[in-house]
Amino acid sequence: MINKIIKKLGERIITGSIFLATVFSNYSYADDILKGVKGKTNWQMDERIAYSKSKDNIETITNNLIIKYWGGDKIGKWGFINLPYKSVDSPNGNNNGLGDISVGIGPRGIIKNIHCLVYSGLTLPTGSSEAKIPLGNGRYDVKFGGLFTYLTTNKTFEINAALEYNFTGENKSNINPPNEKYFGIIAGGKLTDNIRFATGITDLIKENKDYLANWRGVIRYTLNPTTHFEAVGDIGLRSRNIEKGKVIGIYIRKDF
Repeated sequence: MINKIIKKLGERIITGSIFLATVFSNYSYADDILKGVKGKTNWQMDERIAYSKSKDNIETITNNLIIKYWGGDKIGKWGFINLPYKSVDSPNGNNNGLGDISVGIGPRGIIKNIHCLVYSGLTLPTGSSEAKIPLGNGRYDVKFGGLFTYLTTNKTFEINAALEYNFTGENKSNINPPNEKYFGIIAGGKLTDNIRFATGITDLIKENKDYLANWRGVIRYTLNPTTHFEAVGDIGLRSRNIEKGKVIGIYIRKDF
């Protein structure tokens, strides 16, 4: 099983690299370390690879390639584009390809020790939604949210929070799912000069009262000032009509 996961992750890394070269969740919430803090430069490439397996033996690997831009110093603007590539393997078949692309833009700033990124975003129905194994939702979603980090002056302790409201659109089958609210908070800080750790909870709540709450743990290794790696784990704590499970993710970020 481990060899299979490693093999699949390797294949997705290669595929993601090819996809990046060709182009130049599903959306995955990723509350993590220093969430609201601007990168070292104006541009950042964020590669996120996540693996999950449902109780129905549906295995999903999602490779999110996210390009971010930050402008200004204390006050400025930022934006992002998320290009997801998905691979789904189920007892009924498999499929892989482009998922639903997301874009967003908004203001950013620093108020004393609080770093803020606020945004409005749009998810586009670019993933195949009518295939036997769908890769997208087949609808336009409009999102508003914010990412916040409280960071002590010596940068040894942090609290990160994320808020988002998702206005779901109508899909090709004329079905409009309930709107969604999302909240996440994690706290932690510096363990060594190169390693940080944080943990907390995330909660997705739909307007029909369905919900999913997860425990999240994140560990970051900083290779140099412009490159770092993160390992992220989610474990379902409680839910209503949304399957609890486990998700493992690897993030690679490079400022350029």
